[in-house]
Amino acid sequence: MQSPADELQDSGRLAALAETGLLDSAAEETFDRLTRMVSKLLGVPVALVSLVDDDRQFFKSQHGLQEPYSTSRETPLSHSFCQHVVIGRAPLVVSDAENDPRVCDNLAIPDLGVKAYLGVPLTLPSGHVIGSLCAVDTRPHPWSDADLKWMTDIADIVMNEISLRREIAQRQLAEQSQALLIDELHHRVKNTLATVQALIRLNLAAAPTLEAFRDTIGARIASLAKTHSLLKLKHWRVIAFRDLLNSELEAYQRQQHVVFDGPDFDMPAERATILGMVIHELATNAAKYGALSAPGGHIDIHWSVAPVAGQASATITLTWRESGGPLVAQQRQMGFGSSLIERLIAQLRGTASFDFATTGLIFRASVNLPVIS
Repeated sequence: MQSPADELQDSGRLAALAETGLLDSAAEETFDRLTRMVSKLLGVPVALVSLVDDDRQFFKSQHGLQEPYSTSRETPLSHSFCQHVVIGRAPLVVSDAENDPRVCDNLAIPDLGVKAYLGVPLTLPSGHVIGSLCAVDTRPHPWSDADLKWMTDIADIVMNEISLRREIAQRQLAEQSQALLIDELHHRVKNTLATVQALIRLNLAAAPTLEAFRDTIGARIASLAKTHSLLKLKHWRVIAFRDLLNSELEAYQRQQHVVFDGPDFDMPAERATILGMVIHELATNAAKYGALSAPGGHIDIHWSVAPVAGQASATITLTWRESGGPLVAQQRQMGFGSSLIERLIAQLRGTASFDFATTGLIFRASVNLPVIS
């Protein structure tokens, strides 16, 4: 069970209070109208919408306070009856403050002239009590059940207003997020279409027949779609390099034809799309002409991540080493595939090299990427 101090200092309660945006905000007629109503209905000189912070109470609305409190609109908790409403999570009814052991030592009695107090909780839908709607008299005042009913009803109006404001703020935030998402989607679609357009142009120039063009462009666009599917799982933010490799090579990895060796790291979406196409070209060549075209073929894929001093990036060094496939001298060269890979690595401002050793292709690349983790 929480102590009174724990209830006031509860981090969830204080966070909920801060999220309302009402602390230290300007006076507003919406709330001032309600405190005037309390004063008139209950026949008291002072009425407050009091928000209880960790070390003070702030009056979102006040009617009838004397200076300097009417201007400062706050007091320390040493002058707060409302803290007892928060602690007890229930109305506080004080007919004669000077003779009530719960509050008789409260400094609001001598400094603000509080002699009677009726306060009801201001409770958020989450259950957090953020303050009190209260009526204050400067003389002893016997409160009636009708008074408490009026206060409870008006407190509901106060909370409806606060909840409405929170809903509006959340809706505005959602609309802003949606606008950002639409802008991001537009950017992604534009880049994807530009990539597809470039692939079509390059493949048309390189393909010997229309049928060859159809097959190669279809496979390359399918590879792009695989990368996009992986990115969708991460809300188009990042993708793990290992997942990128798996998307193209998982079947061969299960047959122990491919071995991965390197640390886990994530990449931004656009860089991942480019590297995904590089992996696809290497895997396609290996399956058609290289190590994966022979039963005993094998590919070792090794990479390292070296942080760049003073930058939020790292140098990624990749080595793709094939063995056990047809002799390279008997293979067709990669041709368009190697040209495309070089173009893609150049987009990342990296370097790439192909070593057509007799035992199998050795591909090396080095790129500098913003590494997420």
